[in-house]
Amino acid sequence: MNGIMTVLIAIIVFLFIIMVHEFGHFITAKMFHVKVPEFAIGFGPAIFKRQKGETLYSLRAFPIGGYVRMEGEDENSDDVNALCNKPIWQRIIIVAAGAFLNILMGFIIYAIVYAQMPQMPILTVQSVYENTPAFEYLMPGDKITAVNGNKVWYYKDFKFLINTIDAGKEIKLTVKRGDEKLNINITPQYDKQSKSYILGFQMKQENMTWWRVLKYGVCETFFIIRVILYSLFMLFTGKVAITSVSGPVGTVGIMSKAASNGFYSFIQLFAMLTVNVGVFNLLPIPALDGGRVFFMFVELLRGKPIDPQKEGVVHFAGLVLLLAFMLFITVNDITTLIKR
Repeated sequence: MNGIMTVLIAIIVFLFIIMVHEFGHFITAKMFHVKVPEFAIGFGPAIFKRQKGETLYSLRAFPIGGYVRMEGEDENSDDVNALCNKPIWQRIIIVAAGAFLNILMGFIIYAIVYAQMPQMPILTVQSVYENTPAFEYLMPGDKITAVNGNKVWYYKDFKFLINTIDAGKEIKLTVKRGDEKLNINITPQYDKQSKSYILGFQMKQENMTWWRVLKYGVCETFFIIRVILYSLFMLFTGKVAITSVSGPVGTVGIMSKAASNGFYSFIQLFAMLTVNVGVFNLLPIPALDGGRVFFMFVELLRGKPIDPQKEGVVHFAGLVLLLAFMLFITVNDITTLIKR
């Protein structure tokens, strides 16, 4: 895929993810009869706009975000249909709906992907290879339930946890063998052929049904959420360098690589991006949806609203910090691109 086509597809993907997010706010606002003066995709000058009823629909020049402007969102209003005059539970739903719709879209995409697969691996041992660590400890039919005390429900949970352990270090597996629960300490061995550390067993496969398509769609979505939260934890604790974070420029390169690996690789990246947007927006950071929900819970505990002007100052400061962070990672993406 050439560079121009990759950039165009990336812009379309970003716009679609943003549109889904903002539509979540918009549709729930309309459901609760909140006045919405504007629904915008992008920022900056409008390149297309159309008034329909009370709402101005616009497409703006810079595809780096979007917004649903609601009456009484950041100020007091006497309008009975203003957001600030709605019950707090309705406001929480409206503010959180964009992120949840992104996550729901990720689930739908994953379900569609899994519907095309004839089989999926499960956490049951199918066979064990001779002269490997697993041969001494595992048997066909063993069901893996935990890794180092961490519960696993899905084969990717298992793979992810194994990959977070230092290569060659001992691993504690919890397995169910019939009615018996066993704790097994096993150390991977280095395999010269694959040039990696292996345990030495194969997982059983199960045929896909519509019920399993939905089940694995949910499992994959929650797996991605756990990976995102784990990555954020590693970032905030300094175990991962901030320079490893990719912004829009870096994501274009990732999308190009995914597209070169085939349609399913690209569509799964698309699903991961929309879930990522949903999770990130739910973080309790000022200016993000999660930050606004946090203030609403504070209001709920206090029993009275927070001064909109003071809350607005906090959100503005959060927005400035987020924009500075975006500028930093964009510069880092461009610098990395130039070096390559």
